[in-house]
Amino acid sequence: MRNFISVFIIVVVVVLVINIDIDKNDSFSSNNNDEKQWDRIASVLDNKWDEFGLFSFQVTPDSTIFIEMDETKSESQLIKYLEENVNKTDLNQYNFEITKRSLHEVETESFMMEVSDIVSDYLQENNYHDVDIYAPSIEPKPILKISIPKSSERSSENIKKELEDVLASKSAELPNKDISYEIQVIEHIDESTIESDAVISDVVEDFQGTANHLIISSTDIFKGNGIYKMSWAQPSDSKDYKFHVTNNTGTNVTVQIQQSGHTQTYNLVANGSTTWVQSAASSGDHTIVVTTSDGRIFEGDVFVSVCDAPLNQLERI
Repeated sequence: MRNFISVFIIVVVVVLVINIDIDKNDSFSSNNNDEKQWDRIASVLDNKWDEFGLFSFQVTPDSTIFIEMDETKSESQLIKYLEENVNKTDLNQYNFEITKRSLHEVETESFMMEVSDIVSDYLQENNYHDVDIYAPSIEPKPILKISIPKSSERSSENIKKELEDVLASKSAELPNKDISYEIQVIEHIDESTIESDAVISDVVEDFQGTANHLIISSTDIFKGNGIYKMSWAQPSDSKDYKFHVTNNTGTNVTVQIQQSGHTQTYNLVANGSTTWVQSAASSGDHTIVVTTSDGRIFEGDVFVSVCDAPLNQLERI
């Protein structure tokens, strides 16, 4: 009887080990297949980059491919090209969102992001932790907005002059010197309130029947001091947003959402990625901060998208 029980236990353990191994292999196979599908689509898009006036394309964790193209090019021809050159099975795995933009708008946006990066690095290198930088705007004119508390030792005039001098010294690093822009410094009063009905979910979700407007799209981030920080203005007519962080470093990172003196903190493991969704969000200024746990360089991607009004024209190709 004792021998029978021993043999039975061994058989159960072997079966469990085999099942676990199969599950791991299935998961690896699925992830590997997803990467291959995306690689095939990316290769097809790369081949016609100039012909269709593509500015950028990227895939998000919720299997949406965002494509930006020149407004003078044909979106219908691009869709036809994809249908003719990409396996239908691959196409059906993704939703496509195509945005048409002017070349001048894209060049201005790229220029302002360079300006923003220079300012952000300077603020972090000098430990200006009470100074917030916002995602730059380009309409009606290019503006980089900076926010400081009224209690700050630095005046808005002094910080503006200081940043203008820094940018003047770095002008050779900027891609286009013909674009004029403005730095705005605003003062705010520290508050400690946030809407009581704000709800944050730690799971990946889609906004059903809505369009997501990507307002922060920082890819291939490389922050030598281990800190990434960017702000945005949550519109009053939008109560939902989601934010995604990909951590390509070998250490854990802390992700914080700051709003009106209130901070929500999340943890992300080394070489991991997660999307969070916040619903019933209050309007106004929000800041996302990503910090490595041991001060090493932060490398990765950060996306923030705001839920817009219902949009029925989003289609799967």
